[in-house]
Order: sequence, then C-alpha cells, then structure tokens
Amino acid sequence: MGKFILLAVIFPLSQWFHPLHITICEIEYDDERKALEITQRVFLDDLELEVRNERADPDLDILQPDNGLTVDDLLKEYMKKHVKVSLEGKEQVYHYLGHEVEGDAVYCYFEILKVRKVRSVGLFNDILINTHDDQVNLVHVEVDGEIKSMKLYSKVRSDEVVFE
Repeated sequence: MGKFILLAVIFPLSQWFHPLHITICEIEYDDERKALEITQRVFLDDLELEVRNERADPDLDILQPDNGLTVDDLLKEYMKKHVKVSLEGKEQVYHYLGHEVEGDAVYCYFEILKVRKVRSVGLFNDILINTHDDQVNLVHVEVDGEIKSMKLYSKVRSDEVVFE
C-alpha cells in the first residue's frame, strides 16, 4: 500500500520535474467479475512524440487526429503493439475500453474477461522505450489483496509475478 501512496504523490509531482520518463500500469483482478482490469498511465507529451515517430507523422496531434482517426484508434493501436499480458504463461487478448486525459497524463483502460483464477501474470511493456533510453515502466499487480510489482526498462521489457 505504501508503494501506491508514494506513486500517487510522485506521478503528479513529476510533472514539475519532467523529463522523468516513467509510466505506471496497474493490474487488478476482480474476483466478482472474473476480470483482469488494467490501467496504463502515460505522460501525454511523451506518448504523442512516440506515436508521431512510429507513424512518421511529425504534425500529429494525438488529441485531435485527422484522416478519420480518433484518439482511441491511435491509443488502441499503440497499446496493442507495446503492452502484452499473459496469464499462466499464455498470452491473452485484452479489450481496449477507452481513455481519459487528466492534466499531463493519459489513462488507458483495458480488461481481460473470463479469468477464473490468477496464479501468474506476465507483462511485456515497452511503452516509450523507443523514444527514451531512460524510460521506466512500473507495473503493480493486485490479486486477492496481495500486490506485487515489476520494473521494466530497455534491458528488461517483460517480467512475471507469481501468486500462491
């Protein structure tokens, strides 16, 4: 719980100390819904820069895209490429639910349905690593009140946590 409080303070304060290249992914198992709920927080300016680079579109405005694209089209495409979730070693298909912009950050929401039990959660996350060599992607996974964390970066882009 202390990590969540610390990150809740660091993430908003880091806007003043930018460039701090960090994202936070929170994964929580909802036993009642039998679903894995995923929230990915990313600094909007960093994400826009990376999506511009990937699409070779230096004028792209991620919040007001043109050519018939929506913000959710861009975010869904990017996240599907850079965030992969596995349960018990098997890659899962997750559903992109949408996004919210809050201050300088964008929150992307996903879920995996029909999850009966969680013993291990693996995550590949290389968000912004192609743009920032000092990028750190923190991941917190909560299952039945137990929280485990991962730190992903350029040399370690995936990891797994195991629950007993």
